[in-house]
Amino acid sequence: MKPKPKTYTFGQVFINPYLGNKTTEVLDINKKRAGWIWTHTDGRVIVSPYLGFYIWYDVAGKEWTTESAAVWLVKNRK
Repeated sequence: MKPKPKTYTFGQVFINPYLGNKTTEVLDINKKRAGWIWTHTDGRVIVSPYLGFYIWYDVAGKEWTTESAAVWLVKNRK
Protein backbone atom coordinates (compact mmCIF):
# COMPACT_ATOMS: atom_id res chain seq x y z
CA MET A 1 0.00 0.00 0.00
CA LYS A 2 1.36 3.43 -0.99
CA PRO A 3 1.80 5.98 1.77
CA LYS A 4 -0.63 8.88 1.65
CA PRO A 5 1.03 11.99 0.18
CA LYS A 6 1.56 14.87 2.59
CA THR A 7 -0.82 17.80 2.25
CA TYR A 8 1.77 20.31 3.39
CA THR A 9 5.37 21.39 2.99
CA PHE A 10 7.58 23.62 5.07
CA GLY A 11 8.70 27.02 3.83
CA GLN A 12 11.08 29.45 5.43
CA VAL A 13 12.50 28.87 8.88
CA PHE A 14 13.29 31.80 11.15
CA ILE A 15 15.57 31.19 14.15
CA ASN A 16 15.82 33.67 17.00
CA PRO A 17 19.55 33.77 17.78
CA TYR A 18 18.96 35.18 21.25
CA LEU A 19 16.22 32.85 22.50
CA GLY A 20 17.00 29.81 20.33
CA ASN A 21 13.39 29.18 19.33
CA LYS A 22 12.32 28.86 15.70
CA THR A 23 9.31 29.70 13.58
CA THR A 24 8.58 27.52 10.55
CA GLU A 25 6.26 28.54 7.73
CA VAL A 26 3.72 25.85 6.71
CA LEU A 27 2.58 25.77 3.08
CA ASP A 28 -0.32 23.86 1.57
CA ILE A 29 -0.12 21.74 -1.60
CA ASN A 30 -0.44 24.88 -3.78
CA LYS A 31 2.47 26.54 -1.93
CA LYS A 32 0.05 28.99 -0.24
CA ARG A 33 0.90 29.91 3.36
CA ALA A 34 -1.31 28.13 5.88
CA GLY A 35 0.37 29.53 8.99
CA TRP A 36 3.39 29.09 11.21
CA ILE A 37 4.68 26.60 13.74
CA TRP A 38 6.60 28.09 16.63
CA THR A 39 8.98 25.64 18.30
CA HIS A 40 10.39 26.47 21.73
CA THR A 41 13.87 25.46 22.84
CA ASP A 42 12.33 22.72 25.02
CA GLY A 43 10.62 21.17 21.96
CA ARG A 44 7.12 22.48 22.66
CA VAL A 45 5.18 23.31 19.48
CA ILE A 46 2.73 26.23 19.24
CA VAL A 47 0.46 26.84 16.23
CA SER A 48 0.05 30.32 14.77
CA PRO A 49 -2.58 30.54 12.02
CA TYR A 50 -2.19 34.35 11.98
CA LEU A 51 0.63 36.54 13.25
CA GLY A 52 -0.02 37.43 16.87
CA PHE A 53 -2.54 34.60 17.41
CA TYR A 54 -1.29 31.40 19.07
CA ILE A 55 -2.95 28.06 19.78
CA TRP A 56 -1.14 26.18 22.55
CA TYR A 57 -3.12 22.89 22.54
CA ASP A 58 -4.92 20.82 19.92
CA VAL A 59 -8.66 20.12 19.89
CA ALA A 60 -8.27 17.22 22.33
CA GLY A 61 -6.25 19.38 24.75
CA LYS A 62 -2.96 17.64 23.97
CA GLU A 63 0.35 19.25 23.04
CA TRP A 64 1.01 19.67 19.32
CA THR A 65 3.57 17.74 17.33
CA THR A 66 5.09 19.26 14.21
CA GLU A 67 3.07 16.83 12.07
CA SER A 68 -0.28 17.39 13.81
CA ALA A 69 0.21 21.17 13.79
CA ALA A 70 0.99 21.28 10.05
CA VAL A 71 -1.98 19.05 9.16
CA TRP A 72 -4.32 21.15 11.32
CA LEU A 73 -3.14 24.40 9.71
CA VAL A 74 -3.64 23.12 6.16
CA LYS A 75 -7.03 21.59 6.95
CA ASN A 76 -8.43 24.56 8.89
CA ARG A 77 -7.06 27.50 6.90
CA LYS A 78 -9.04 27.02 3.67
